[in-house]
Formats: sequence, C-alpha cells, structure tokens
Amino acid sequence: MKHCIFENDLAYLAEPTSAAFVRTHNIDVIVRDSSAFASAEMIREFYHVLSDLTGDHSYVVNLRLAGAGSVGGPQYWTGRAAVFWGDFSDCWTLSDAERTWVSQVLNLSPRTVLVGGAVLVLAQIRLSEKTVAAIHPNFDAAAREAGLTNCGTGTYLAARGRTHSATTRLSTLRLLADFVSLDHGENMADNLRGFIGLSEPKRDCESQLANRLIHRAGGDHLVMSAVEAMLNHVEEPLRITDLSNMVGTSTRQLQRRFLNKTGAKLLATYRELRLERAHSLLRFTDLPQIEIATATGFSSTTSLKRAFRDQYKTMPEDIRSLRFSGGMADRGLVN
Repeated sequence: MKHCIFENDLAYLAEPTSAAFVRTHNIDVIVRDSSAFASAEMIREFYHVLSDLTGDHSYVVNLRLAGAGSVGGPQYWTGRAAVFWGDFSDCWTLSDAERTWVSQVLNLSPRTVLVGGAVLVLAQIRLSEKTVAAIHPNFDAAAREAGLTNCGTGTYLAARGRTHSATTRLSTLRLLADFVSLDHGENMADNLRGFIGLSEPKRDCESQLANRLIHRAGGDHLVMSAVEAMLNHVEEPLRITDLSNMVGTSTRQLQRRFLNKTGAKLLATYRELRLERAHSLLRFTDLPQIEIATATGFSSTTSLKRAFRDQYKTMPEDIRSLRFSGGMADRGLVN
C-alpha cells in the first residue's frame, strides 16, 4: 500500500497559546490498476490544501489497489473514508476475490465515494436495488438494467447513507468540497473552493492564515475587522493603539477578544501575517530581499532574517531557493 502523507507548509502560523490538538483523518483512494495512481494527484492536492487551511486537521491519503492486501478490520476503518477511483471510460468488473474485498470496504467505511464506472460495483455485490447514484451517461443503460436510479446530477451526496457518488474524477472534487462543508462549515468549504479554483473566491483575502483565524473565530466581527486592518497595513504596521481605534474598541478589549476567539495573541499574529506575506514574495517573486523587507514592514534584511529564524527555524534564502528547486523532495513525493 502506498502512503502519501502531507504536512502543512504553514503549520507554524498562528498557533494557539496552548498546544493545539491536531486531528488526523485518513482517506483510502482505491484503484483497479496502478496506472491510475497518477490521476489521484488531484485528491492528494485537495487534502494537502485542506490541511493548510484548517491548521488543526491533518489529512493522510493512502493509495490502494482493489483486492490487494488485507481490507483491514473495524478499527482500521473507524473514521476512514474510501474513494473508488473509477473513470467515465471503463466500468469496474470484479473477480470473486475483488467482490468480497470491495463488499467489506463498503460495509466498514463510514463514508464511501464511487467515481465513474466504479458505481457499477453496487450491482455486482447486490446493493443496487433502488439505490440512487450519480451515473455518467456512458453507464446509464447498464445502471438502469442493474436497478440503479440516476440522480441526474454530477454528484450525489446521500443524506442518510454512507455511499456517495460522482460521475467523473473532476466532479469528485465538488463532492469532496461538500463533505468539507459538512465537517468544517460552509465558510471553510468556500475558502477551499476559491483557493483551488472550484469557484470564484467570495472574499478578497489571499492569506491562508487570515482565513484560518476567521474560521477559528467563527466569523467574529471584531476579529474580522482587526485581521482586515492588519492585512491592509503590512508595509507600514500599525501600533496596537491605532489598530484598536480603527476597529472601534480599546486596546485591552481587542487583545482579550482576539485571544479568546482565535487562541492566538494579537501582536504575534500581526507579525505572522507580515511573515506570511514575506514568505509568499520570496517563494513566488524575484524581488530582492531588501524590497521584501520594506514591503512587509521590516526595517532591514537583518530584521527579516532574524524574524524568519525565530518563527520558521530557517532563513529567507532557503525559502527563495524553493522558487527554483521546489519542495517535492521535502514532502516525500519523489524518491
């Protein structure tokens, strides 16, 4: 079994004052042939981004061949989702051994997604009678013959069931985003959809840290106003008294409210927002460090380097090098 584990690139940003509990979630992507592993990259990237946006949830994607190895017992499948990674070209025809294996997965997994032709496994394990599913036109006739009911849309989220479906691999991303709405709220789902291009962003905010704080605060108006003001004054940072006046409250009340709602200190967050901007400029532009330091409110490159070393345990030069060398080796995506 191939494991693809992603770590949060910006996990060091805006950590609560007490150690945060990070919850791990597992997703098994199941294919008929190992050649389909490459196309599962979109699932891996989806959950990589979701880990970044949530901050306190870590997603582990496992790639598996149908029928290969042990299915795993109830403990293995507790809280674990399964995605049967079909396409719109081929239906899944199971051998006797594979039929038993797939049936066990469907019985054990609390959340299963059948993609494309994989939906027809329901007929092969006698679960198709009066079952509603998202069925691609290529399989509509076969599905009707097997007793499946086509929902008529690209995705189907079963309100009371555990088995969901998508007509194509691309539409699977929309279904997974709907799961994010159920698990983390519609605000997080909207942020994710906008970030990966499933929809236009609903809020003009490119900061993952800011989105994470706002989500953690439950959309608290004062927190949102403070974050917006800080983002608008990265190059020339405000004094806390000026920031408090701008959002219409006292310094003490703002700091207390921010800490209570987000678990992060206001001054530390302001500094981290500036560092996040510097991180992005180093990674995705060719601006020299002196200009980046100025653009993010640091008095010199020495101050910027000191802040990076304290916060990230690395140097700006190391981040800049990723612009040319990439970070795949660090994330274990290449051998």
